[in-house]
Amino acid sequence: MHGSALPRLLQRFRIPLALVLGLGAAAAALLTSEEGQLETALALRVNADIAAGDRLSSAVVEEVPVDAAAVPQGYSADIEQVLGQQVAVPLPAGSLIHPNQLVGPGLLAGQDPGTVAVPVRPADPAMIGLLTPGQRVDVLVSSDSPERGSSSALVATAAPVLWTPKDESKNWLPAGGEAGSVVILAVNLDTAESIAQATQEGRLHLSLRSAQVSGAEAGAAESSDASAGGTR
Repeated sequence: MHGSALPRLLQRFRIPLALVLGLGAAAAALLTSEEGQLETALALRVNADIAAGDRLSSAVVEEVPVDAAAVPQGYSADIEQVLGQQVAVPLPAGSLIHPNQLVGPGLLAGQDPGTVAVPVRPADPAMIGLLTPGQRVDVLVSSDSPERGSSSALVATAAPVLWTPKDESKNWLPAGGEAGSVVILAVNLDTAESIAQATQEGRLHLSLRSAQVSGAEAGAAESSDASAGGTR
């Protein structure tokens, strides 16, 4: 008697049971989806390769959702704030844009009028790991030619370091990217021109200056180097 009653009950309430089981499965799937979903935030990235010194335009900058944990506190994804700004380092396509990668007033704050920020790619990348912003470096160029043999010349003296590459989590650049081999220095326009010319002539080398160099000494030395660079 009891054995035959259970199948009849199941047959009678099969539709309500199916609805209950279906709703339960849907709720479980929804909860699992919500638990596995990451919190996202908007960030800016470039959709094409950008060379150091290029200006950002609306054609290459776009908003993308990223993991909120990867966005620094206070980060702004306002495209209007970056349009027209120059990048201090090369940005491969797909790189997120961080304010520290832009050459702007913040990077040159406190520098003398007429100072510009220039990227320098030293021949010995290991030197970059020894540098921190605020230190001063000399820039030398070396070259080899059949006519003159090996030669070297001083291009800039006691140039302040404005920026050095960070690890990937802070730099927002792919590991091994070109930005990892570049430092940003503050120099005057004449010295910047000399560095650009030296880049075409040979290999650049950085040497760390003593912390005791005064601002007046550095300015005088830089002016002297700029004058020398203009006559090269």
